[in-house]
Amino acid sequence: MRAWRHAFSQACARGDGARALLLCLGDMTRSRFEIVSAGLLFSVFLGAGCDLDFDYRRNLDDAPPPPDAPPAEDVRMCQAAAPEASPEYEAMCRHYCDTLEATLSYAGQNTGAPGAVSQSCYELRCVPRCVSHDLCVQQCHALGFQYQSVCANAEIAPDTACPVSIQERVDACVAGCDVWVPPAEPPAPEKPPGDVSR
Repeated sequence: MRAWRHAFSQACARGDGARALLLCLGDMTRSRFEIVSAGLLFSVFLGAGCDLDFDYRRNLDDAPPPPDAPPAEDVRMCQAAAPEASPEYEAMCRHYCDTLEATLSYAGQNTGAPGAVSQSCYELRCVPRCVSHDLCVQQCHALGFQYQSVCANAEIAPDTACPVSIQERVDACVAGCDVWVPPAEPPAPEKPPGDVSR
């Protein structure tokens, strides 16, 4: 028995788990207990070799702790045109989105349901405050260009696609942008009289 233990220890020291297992199986085939023990030794050596250390205190019914989630970063897709949301800004931006949808409709590029482009625009551009007053005015001029392409030779009538003249359409659009104007920039500090630096 002592010689068997010595041979087993030597096999483990050399990292030869398979040889150690064969030494164990040599005399373990006579009873159920020995067969079960051989199976257990086989799984031990197959899993990690001679130095496997089981953690018997771990409760396998417990769920593993959740991994630490990285802190969410506020990633902006644009520079905020307004320092904070306000009813005036939201009205201007909603007007911009409606104008964008109208522009696409006059250009024949709006295939969605009525209001779908405007709502998507509001969620993607107005909620993060991406739309500036200047962008709204530019969209009005883009609308005027598309409106002219449709209504230049059409009869102006209230219940048609061309209810007003081109200039009236653009002016009304710009007036919708003017419900919100960006706050004035603070004046630059004055230089002292003796300061000649540029």
